[in-house]
Amino acid sequence: MKTVETTDKFVHPEGKIQLLNGTVLDCYPMEQSAEKVDNELKLDTTGTYLIIGKQKPVAEPKADEQKEKDEKLFLRDAFLFLQHRDRIMSDSRMFLCPVPFQSGLMYTGTSGFHRPTLGIYLEWWLRCEEALVTKEDGTKWLVYKMGGSPLSGMNHCSMVNKEGESGTAHFNSFLPLWSSFMRINTRYDEAKNQYQAYSLEEVVETLEREGLTTVDDKDMQILFLDSELHLLNKVMTKNMESLLNKVGDLKLQLMNAYRDKLEALMKDYKETKEQVQRKEQAIDEECRDLRHKLKQGLIDNKQYQCRLTPLKKEKKENAYQLHNFGQGTLDKLFPNLRITINDVERFLDDSETSLSKDSVH
Repeated sequence: MKTVETTDKFVHPEGKIQLLNGTVLDCYPMEQSAEKVDNELKLDTTGTYLIIGKQKPVAEPKADEQKEKDEKLFLRDAFLFLQHRDRIMSDSRMFLCPVPFQSGLMYTGTSGFHRPTLGIYLEWWLRCEEALVTKEDGTKWLVYKMGGSPLSGMNHCSMVNKEGESGTAHFNSFLPLWSSFMRINTRYDEAKNQYQAYSLEEVVETLEREGLTTVDDKDMQILFLDSELHLLNKVMTKNMESLLNKVGDLKLQLMNAYRDKLEALMKDYKETKEQVQRKEQAIDEECRDLRHKLKQGLIDNKQYQCRLTPLKKEKKENAYQLHNFGQGTLDKLFPNLRITINDVERFLDDSETSLSKDSVH
């Protein structure tokens, strides 16, 4: 389960729709195209989808009898639709079945949310972890309507449970909800205008005719558990990134506080490194001389190995001492951190680079 990212407008194959899971469905053209769906973002100042201060929102138009009937039907069978998602998502007419709920955002109103379909809701529920809610008492809910601010994140959403009962919810993270729904909804705008779609009544009648009239509690449990785990993992990852960034900032501040000592330590390190490099060059030169004498027959293999072994050991010890140079000092300065001489070198180099850039500007 994954939140859908915003991308360029998707182009479906001619006469078909391609779902988010890659499935391609044949479509049935309308005899006469429906009114074009206009989901371009526009400014809305009515406050219908979120009250601003003392401003009173403009009431939504009263639903007609058929719309009210469809609303009740959708809420009654929301979990049934989700249970039989594979069946619904195998038929474009069921996928494109219109759902009579209108979400919207402060500032942009209903743009981006016009004429959602049953398949769009199913894809959204399957990909937006936040849209599947498990309360502390264990009851499970599906978000079906949203209103709020895309800037502040203030929101007021509606949910439905397995029994078809509605409830309200406010989410700390509103962006994943509205952005993923808008992305999926606008993906099928052209199809809504061109192809045939069943009504909710026809979808329910089809499911009943095929004997698909029950909800598998185990399947729903798995679906909601999977959603919870993905959401928790996302929260943990975000918190971990935040903690790591904070640790990095504090580490940088601490090293800045010890800058004088670190600069002095690095000066000694560079001098020691030069000494070690000179020793290594002398050892390498002696090793080459030994190999030359061995080839010339001036020494035998035993004499060669007898001298070569301590030279290799000395070179290895010098490298080890350089690698661990100043570690005791660093451990005293940073008892709660593992700071190495390489960390100090990078820190001072980065500081010099920043100062150089600042001086240029």
